[in-house]
Amino acid sequence: MSSYSHLTLSEREQIANGRALGESWSAIARKLGRAPSTIIREVTRKALPKGGYRPVYAEGCYLERRQRPAILERDAKLRRFVHQRLVEGWTPEQIAGWFKRGEERGLRPVCLETIYAFIYRAAQKAEKLWKLLPFGRCKRGRRKARAPRSTIPDRRSIHDRPSGVEAREEAGHWEGDLIICQRTRPVPSRALARVPAGTDDRRCRSWC
Repeated sequence: MSSYSHLTLSEREQIANGRALGESWSAIARKLGRAPSTIIREVTRKALPKGGYRPVYAEGCYLERRQRPAILERDAKLRRFVHQRLVEGWTPEQIAGWFKRGEERGLRPVCLETIYAFIYRAAQKAEKLWKLLPFGRCKRGRRKARAPRSTIPDRRSIHDRPSGVEAREEAGHWEGDLIICQRTRPVPSRALARVPAGTDDRRCRSWC
């Protein structure tokens, strides 16, 4: 996956020249080696108040946006919540998922990339928040495409189990429950037979 780089002042000047010559979005994008959507977004977001596009003005908008405090820096309550979850062993993915489900109604939801950007900002590096991540790296590694969820070979759905299981007439069918606790603590698991009698309580170590 190639890394994204922001437009430079020179590229913005080429965009302005292309627009003045009446070139299409696609033509300008090909000349700069960018996606047409990048050019359209640039001209739309950084247009002058009265309309039009000027490279110097667009560059100033970009620099101002870069210096603006992040959401987690502006909202102390939200920052405290994210920091506490990281200390408890939550990953940024878990925190973002928690917000996505709407579990914290009193806080503004933030996405995964916002949390990672906050952790690796220069202001937060002094707090060494990256040490709270699973791998504890001071620099974020290159992002890779997520593997598909269906990675279990020859897996079978629970809907394929024999009808006799529901009737509880056969021995040898079991159900298991797993309780995920805080990191590094034991996870109690309970295996329950589908026929009367016989429960087997076990304790295993959490690897999450």
